Amino acid sequence: MVPFLGEAAAFSAALCWATSSMIFSNIGGKVGAQTVNRGRLACSIFCLTILHWVMEGQPWPNAVTWEQLGWLSLSSILGLVIGDAMLFQAFVMLGARLSMLLMSTVPIMGAVLAWVLFDEILIPIEIAGIACGVGGVLLVIVGKKGRPVGLAGRNYVVGILFGLGGAIGQVSNLITAKYALIGGYSALSATWIRTMVAVIAMWGFALLLGRVRRTVTACIAPDVGKWLFLGALIGPAVGVWLSMLAVQNANVGIASTLMALPPVILIVFEGAILRKPVGWQAVMGTCLAFCGVALLFMH
Repeated sequence: MVPFLGEAAAFSAALCWATSSMIFSNIGGKVGAQTVNRGRLACSIFCLTILHWVMEGQPWPNAVTWEQLGWLSLSSILGLVIGDAMLFQAFVMLGARLSMLLMSTVPIMGAVLAWVLFDEILIPIEIAGIACGVGGVLLVIVGKKGRPVGLAGRNYVVGILFGLGGAIGQVSNLITAKYALIGGYSALSATWIRTMVAVIAMWGFALLLGRVRRTVTACIAPDVGKWLFLGALIGPAVGVWLSMLAVQNANVGIASTLMALPPVILIVFEGAILRKPVGWQAVMGTCLAFCGVALLFMH
């Protein structure tokens, strides 16, 4: 085994997700959030088919029960269709950094939901992690410096709600997908099925609304198409594969904590490289939220 392979894969996955979020946020402002989401899904299923062929020996799964298919379809609708539609709207309204920070509440929501629904016991360090995570996110949200230019008042609140809606969709997605993965079913095959269901649903809606031609035209535009494909390759394909590699080769707590780094990476990118005004509240809140997520996994 290569030393620290899992940890390196987890950090690389975080880099992939941070990069793809910036790409999708940028092109979403040009052609619209849902156009980007539909185009991303089409590119993603292409990339995942190639990856599945390489990793599993066949381009798509052929061994899935009806029960697994049902759970994966529900997971896809909640996470990739509804949740991602809200997340991509948040990308356009709030930008990548704040949207990804709101998505970092997924493990916090998951821990609280497991406590409420499944009577899982929360130990003191987990309660402290939840408090840190929620406090950090609130600190960033209430801070005025570092907000997207021209976004304030009602639009800012709506953007926050879209971001939190995306996080809730991902929590629901994880809980429902868990039932399909019981018994060691391939995570890559499950990802392919979930993505295909989302492709059928999102492009089916586009067909009913008469938006297929407009979506295709927007997605193949020279200044959009190449970035859309790159974002889909980096995030949903390579990022997902690296996350599986991380979980297989590293402690799950360490891997999960490293994969929660995108908001921190993005704040470093915006502040140190782009020289954007970030604000001390955004820095402190992001670090506090990351520490909260770390406490949930590292005990």
